Amino acid sequence: MKSCAHLFFRSFLTTAVLAWAGASMAQGVKVVRFLHNETDPPSMAFFKQAIADFEKLNPNIKIEMESVSTDGRLQKVTSSMNAKTMPEVFKILAEERLQFARKGYLVPLDNMVANIGLNDYLDGIIERVDGKVYDVPYTINNFSVLWYRDDLLKAAKIAPPKNWTELKAAAQALNKGDMNGFVLPAGQNRATSLYLASLIWSAGGTFFDKNLKVTFDSPATVAALTFMKDMAAVSPKGIASYSYGDMVNVYLTGKVALDLYAPRVIATGYDTVPALASQTKAALMPAGPSGQAVKFISPNSFAIASPAVGAKNTEEAQKFLQFIVSGERLRDFSLTVFPHMIPPLKSVQTMVINSAKDKLGGGTNPGVIGKVAFDISNAMSFEDEAGATWVNGKLVKAGLDNPFIGAIVARHLPAQVVQRVLINGEAPAAAAAWGAQEMQKVVDDLKRNIK
Repeated sequence: MKSCAHLFFRSFLTTAVLAWAGASMAQGVKVVRFLHNETDPPSMAFFKQAIADFEKLNPNIKIEMESVSTDGRLQKVTSSMNAKTMPEVFKILAEERLQFARKGYLVPLDNMVANIGLNDYLDGIIERVDGKVYDVPYTINNFSVLWYRDDLLKAAKIAPPKNWTELKAAAQALNKGDMNGFVLPAGQNRATSLYLASLIWSAGGTFFDKNLKVTFDSPATVAALTFMKDMAAVSPKGIASYSYGDMVNVYLTGKVALDLYAPRVIATGYDTVPALASQTKAALMPAGPSGQAVKFISPNSFAIASPAVGAKNTEEAQKFLQFIVSGERLRDFSLTVFPHMIPPLKSVQTMVINSAKDKLGGGTNPGVIGKVAFDISNAMSFEDEAGATWVNGKLVKAGLDNPFIGAIVARHLPAQVVQRVLINGEAPAAAAAWGAQEMQKVVDDLKRNIK
């Protein structure tokens, strides 16, 4: 019979071995932190499932996910970079790419893009800084679809507007009782800035010319601000605080007739108020004074932070990132909010369209609305607008890297210009001049810092 001392030693040894094995396994697990701003329930459900699938295939990698609001993302990224505690994988905006890359805050992702298939990406969607890829798009948002109440327009015998004049007239005619003719964002946020930008481009102007000179103080900006002022008069009274979500939520109250915004309007509508959504139709963005409608598109991308800002397991981060931005995972993500999430991969667009037959009430809706929502022709974003021109009705970009636009948008300067007109009652020309002066101050400050 074994002694008590022997049994105790055996038990102690077993416990010690198990503890050592557990510690060794824990030490072998690499943690990848993942920060994004896709906070709606379907997207969150997708990411949780994708993470579970990835961890099952890669038991030595653990993904720690954190989601923040769209407006809170910049503050989170800025504070994390300053504290050198950046998550490995994070949502990056296009106008941040140049500055972050040149400061050494990002890891090059050329090999990942090659693995996914460079030729499968939509033309021009992969951007480079000094010849290298630093972020990978996972979806494209088109903020310039005209959503309209088909029942109201038909009752008033109004055709879907094709230009600003018709849009203004329709909004004024439908603005009666508790029905607002239109809705637009006017809060001090990025949503308002991009809204103004698209209107300026449609009026024939840009923020910068091909020499990266500030051209914001222009007749096009005055025309865009004047139009926003006119449309604010037939919009809800609370627009001074409106941002992205309000453009969806307020329309879905049934108190707005026309809404120029992203396809999340219809996606959320069919999920929450299908009766209202079934009365909603989609049209291309009405043309501005230039005779063109220039859409604002926003490629949503993920980047991988470098050790310079506190990231650690960057190789494991690349493995995870490739897993969620390609193939069936990208298809499934795009379908969570169809047709708002436009896949940047041609092969996945085909997969999404083939899988969307039961979306938006079925029937012909997915195909008809999806075609309008997926149309990103004649479109720009902040980072590629400098020096753009219009030749024979076709948008021609100058292909410039603009090191100044990111800081200008981060300071919400375009949105502040809108508020000076819509809230403070300032003349559009005076507000445009003020905006140009403030933008020039940012440019001058950045140039001093570069030197």
